[in-house]
Amino acid sequence: MSKVAVIGGGISGIASAYYLNQHHVDVDLYDAAESIGGRIGSGFLDDRPVDFGGKNIGRKYKRFRSFVSDYGDLPFEYFGFNTSQVIGRKIIKINKEKAGLYNLIRLFYLSGLKGFVRLYPLVQAVKSDYKQGALNSSYFNHVADQNDHHSLSVFFGKRCARYLIRPVTVRMNGAEPDECYPGNFGSNLALALDSYEQLQGGMSGLLQAFSTGTSRTRVFTGYNVHRLEFDPGSSNVIIKCYNKAKNEELEYKKVLLALPAKEAAPLFKYSLPELSEPLETVMYYPVAVAIAKYQKDVFQSDLRAMVFDNSSLLSNAGAYGINDLDLVRYTFSGIAARKLISSETNSENVISIAEEIIEKYFNVKGNTRESYVYKYLDPGLCAYSPYHYKLLEKIEHILNPFRNISLAGDYWRGASIEACFRSAEEAVRKLIYENAPQA
Repeated sequence: MSKVAVIGGGISGIASAYYLNQHHVDVDLYDAAESIGGRIGSGFLDDRPVDFGGKNIGRKYKRFRSFVSDYGDLPFEYFGFNTSQVIGRKIIKINKEKAGLYNLIRLFYLSGLKGFVRLYPLVQAVKSDYKQGALNSSYFNHVADQNDHHSLSVFFGKRCARYLIRPVTVRMNGAEPDECYPGNFGSNLALALDSYEQLQGGMSGLLQAFSTGTSRTRVFTGYNVHRLEFDPGSSNVIIKCYNKAKNEELEYKKVLLALPAKEAAPLFKYSLPELSEPLETVMYYPVAVAIAKYQKDVFQSDLRAMVFDNSSLLSNAGAYGINDLDLVRYTFSGIAARKLISSETNSENVISIAEEIIEKYFNVKGNTRESYVYKYLDPGLCAYSPYHYKLLEKIEHILNPFRNISLAGDYWRGASIEACFRSAEEAVRKLIYENAPQA
């Protein structure tokens, strides 16, 4: 096969290039930013690289762990699952490092009877078959058919939605429970039921190893793609882009588009508007992340994170790592946070507000903040759509006549790193092996 262009240098694009290379296909990987990584990209806190997203790696991330192994077998360290929230005046902890019965009692208390009855069969479905914990799985497609006319708030009930479901959706989807739907909740459960490690050196070392570790992928940064067209004469895909303010046209036999749906949609506005329309309906919500270093430890070893309710401008705060109790990772997402964060936000003000919120529970008052980094993302986190599997079926039907383009991304199988690898693996297979008629 001739060289394939992959558009998007986030985790889905990296995974797409990886699987194409495994099939002995050369790749040109294009990204608009000056470095690859997208939402898993790194920044620097003083001289230390730190990750804004995707740093927690599930034990069940088989595809991603194979990728890590192939690029140097970088070491992992334990991170665990330790969080808490305030209900009334009481701090309620969920800690996987404690006995299962302890957590079961806590879950029942947080969910209430209705929520627990609704949640239990969903948990069992994912625990018995981990593949069900993905978008467009058979079990949760049936759940969608029965229940996606209501949001998660209605499905689980007020108490469960407030105390158990919201901490999950606001962190994983940037969305409130009334902005998410039951048919997609398997992708949340798969994450919640896993246990986690981190790469000791963070994602930056892995991204560097990928960028320099294969002769089959060339990386081009600073390429802002704004339009895709199909040449009826050659059946090639024409990529129209800006590179350092200059217009360029690139031409490939095959293209794999690995962008968030909101960024993919405008590329087809003129060439394939019937595809642009469903892509635009996939929901994304903005998120901002700050990582701050303090002079003294902020957290205790048994209380390393806290989620805040929907009235709070801060959605959650936690230790950057199990041994990094002086580093705080602040996340701003959800409906209240959207009033605070934007591309014009003063990051110093945002972090000061966060410190005022957590000072009742953690050691930040009088604890000198030595440095910080801040990142705002829009589109940020993906919250999919009601009856999402039907939307995916519509997209696949539109693409069915085309052998020369395939799509991957966070809206196909879920937003986790492992789900993005799965969507990339499937998109590569379609691009290489499907024998649909030529467009």
